[in-house]
Amino acid sequence: MTSDPARSFLDRLREFRHRYTGVEGLYWGKRVNQPDGAVIALLLLHTPVTPNMVSLAGLVVHVIATLTLSVSPVPVPVPVWIFMVVAWQFAFSLDCADGQLARARRRTSAFGAFFDQTIDVATHALLYSALTIYAVRALALEPLPGALLVAAVFSLSYLQLYTAWGRNAILGTEPAVRGEAPSWLKILMRGKDLLDYGFYLFVAGLLLPWPVALLIFLIVASAVLGLASLIQVGLNWQRFVTDSRAREADSDRT
Repeated sequence: MTSDPARSFLDRLREFRHRYTGVEGLYWGKRVNQPDGAVIALLLLHTPVTPNMVSLAGLVVHVIATLTLSVSPVPVPVPVWIFMVVAWQFAFSLDCADGQLARARRRTSAFGAFFDQTIDVATHALLYSALTIYAVRALALEPLPGALLVAAVFSLSYLQLYTAWGRNAILGTEPAVRGEAPSWLKILMRGKDLLDYGFYLFVAGLLLPWPVALLIFLIVASAVLGLASLIQVGLNWQRFVTDSRAREADSDRT
């Protein structure tokens, strides 16, 4: 039977998640990394640890994971394999925890958001470095294919990262499609969970013992990220054209 302290903690955790996690996010993150982050944030709530320290801790975990995989034999040994899967999920859960901790303490700030995004850029670079270096080593790729793999993974991944952040920062968070979305867009939206960073980390970690499957995943995931960026630009371009025509029509009437 659950003890009273444990029950009390679970009750506080449910309340904490309800107040500070929010409803936004993709499937994997909402069900794995955000709840894990809530546990970490709640445990740290009454400690001197700051949200920025939590962000830095996530970066340190990524650095350790990157160095571990970079020097690991290929194919990856089972202990290293397990460590990578756990470390990457823990690192992203820390990334989820820092914002929850800041909101719970009412210490959110513009610098904190900037610092968190800077850490995100660094951790993405570490992840893609670790994965591409490992894939090149494991498959003994020639210099040109190896360089193309690194370029594709980095460029398409960071393109999607920028369009997601830049769109909200520059264009705002209003949906690009107003009213009823077309059927083709609804179908594509069902696949948006493939872009979940926590899910990406999990699948990439699972595929480490099978380098060919990992290579296929990296290529397919990069293509999906690139397609998502094109769709984001196209939809917002369409909204821009529609709004411009509406303003011109209003101007002509006046």
